Amino acid sequence: HQHQHQHIHCISCGRHLDPEEFSASPATAKIIACQHGSKFPVCADCVEPGKRLLAEHDRTGQPVKTADAWH
Repeated sequence: HQHQHQHIHCISCGRHLDPEEFSASPATAKIIACQHGSKFPVCADCVEPGKRLLAEHDRTGQPVKTADAWH
């Protein structure tokens, strides 16, 4: 038995996101991108905080500060 479940977590709050959340109507998860084009998952509640994390990354050139993952 192979475990094929994707492990996706919101970069802002760390909540586990299921792939279906990105295509649900309304979507409860989104993908946002930094200026360099790298893409990051966020839950719908964390879009603005996630954008702030990416803005800091863009401004400083440091890795994106992400929340600890949880389920």
